[in-house]
Amino acid sequence: MEHVYHFAEHGPGTNQGLLSQLVVPRPIAMVSTRDAQGRGNLSPFSYYLPITGDPPLIGIAFGMRESDGDPKGSYVNLIASGDFVINVCSEVFADHIESIAKEYPHGVDEAAMHGFEWIDSRRVSSPSVAEAPARLECVVHQTIPLGSDLARVVLVVAEVVCAVIADSVLASPDLDHPRIDLLALGPIGRSGARSFVRAVPEAVYHQERVPYLPTDTPSDL
Repeated sequence: MEHVYHFAEHGPGTNQGLLSQLVVPRPIAMVSTRDAQGRGNLSPFSYYLPITGDPPLIGIAFGMRESDGDPKGSYVNLIASGDFVINVCSEVFADHIESIAKEYPHGVDEAAMHGFEWIDSRRVSSPSVAEAPARLECVVHQTIPLGSDLARVVLVVAEVVCAVIADSVLASPDLDHPRIDLLALGPIGRSGARSFVRAVPEAVYHQERVPYLPTDTPSDL
């Protein structure tokens, strides 16, 4: 038996809830910015993906604040400065993700509140979280308004200008052929209904990608 869910028959919140439970696991971009007064801002976003390698682009969907419908502080800050940092959401953030995600009043420093240290980034004006084992420094490339009046969203496409990676999560120090140790990185992914996933040995497996050959038969694939 199958059930058919027609998106046009449901509201935006219910639709997004279903998508969030089926498009899983999703990486979490722990975005750091700085406001006009110089205060740091930290917020997680799980509608996030890599787009292309040349130029190296990523995309993050920024919705509006649920409490008042205004743009999120992270979005306001990155538009003003033109840059932001993605602190890879690893085990160091695991116990704080939902707390950091609260809609605090503008000006609240979520990193300091949760015991994290700000440090200067290498190529952008936005600060980085010192405890993050890997960070992507990004410059805004394009913004694309999407959604409807009931569910306004802006897709921010950004160019990654540099990655800062702790030696502890590199499988090899050769940055001409970088390889990340997934289990050492310990990324946290997002599922639906306030649930998250971890990279643990039992959940990780490897599979070689073998090029197709004209001699292959369906039984070989």
